[in-house]
Amino acid sequence: MVLSSSDSTLLDAGSVVGYLVGRGVLREGRAVEVETLGGGVSNVVLGVRGYERDVVVKQALPKLRVAEEWYAPEERSGVEAAALVLAGELTPGVVPRVVDRDPQRHSLTVERAPRGWSDWKRLLLGGGPQPWVAERLGEVLATWHMGTLAQGTLPAELEGILHFEHLRLNPYYATVAARAPELAPDVLGLAEQLRQRRICFVHGDFSPKNVLVGAGALWVVDFEVAHRGDPAFDVAFMICHLVLKSVHIPKCAERLDTCTFAFAQAYEAGAGGVPEFSWPYVLSHVACLLLARVRGKSPVEYLSERGQQVAWSLGVSLLREPPGSLTELFELRDRASSK
Repeated sequence: MVLSSSDSTLLDAGSVVGYLVGRGVLREGRAVEVETLGGGVSNVVLGVRGYERDVVVKQALPKLRVAEEWYAPEERSGVEAAALVLAGELTPGVVPRVVDRDPQRHSLTVERAPRGWSDWKRLLLGGGPQPWVAERLGEVLATWHMGTLAQGTLPAELEGILHFEHLRLNPYYATVAARAPELAPDVLGLAEQLRQRRICFVHGDFSPKNVLVGAGALWVVDFEVAHRGDPAFDVAFMICHLVLKSVHIPKCAERLDTCTFAFAQAYEAGAGGVPEFSWPYVLSHVACLLLARVRGKSPVEYLSERGQQVAWSLGVSLLREPPGSLTELFELRDRASSK
């Protein structure tokens, strides 16, 4: 079955309980609370708290909720289910458990985080960087990358890059290249390297909004872009988001930089065997991602016009001459901010 954005088979707050009862996830007649959750632009996301269990239901949208035309195959829900199982085996307790998978409706049901947990993006924007979270994320990412270097370590669903093309390479790299032709050779060249470097498991959306934080614990969620690919992308993706927040909240830049260092140091300590890892290469992708979050199909929502100018200027500088360290990256950001 192929869903469309107007198809009545899309789930909502009124239909999800009946759906879960029909799937055997909930028992009929039990009181539940249902809410529509924020979850990016690519899914219907519904939270259900019930007598027996609390779950989140995600249903892939064929057309993403952005101003521009952006489509992606709904089958990515199967990719996410396979990735969650794999990540749960490699790092128990760091991802939600898969409760049910429904390929026909392109939906996935997972356990819900405990009450009181918050996404790390919200905490960062509120001025609470929490370096322990960054350090733990570096450790987790290194474990995923190192644990899947060998061929045959990934399920078949994660060996392809179709969803990565639709959700990252086309709307980010290709769109920037089209809108800034003077940068296109470098941007498209880096995109091609991502296609060719099929090294290990890559999350593909490793960002603060996809990290849920509780008292001394965290979960990583949203694996629908997972694939065998280039580990530099995950590292660059997280750093890009931390840098964007430091541009947005200059008074917190030093604390956010501490988080970035903690993440990078923990990753390097655990991922010493990842092939061809280098900071100039990683920071080249940070450049592309910064540019994409200003002029790609999904611009970051919290930057002011001045913040967009700083992020764009920094991205261009990084792309033209990628530095060899985070310290140099922060110096370039500070210079871009002072112009």
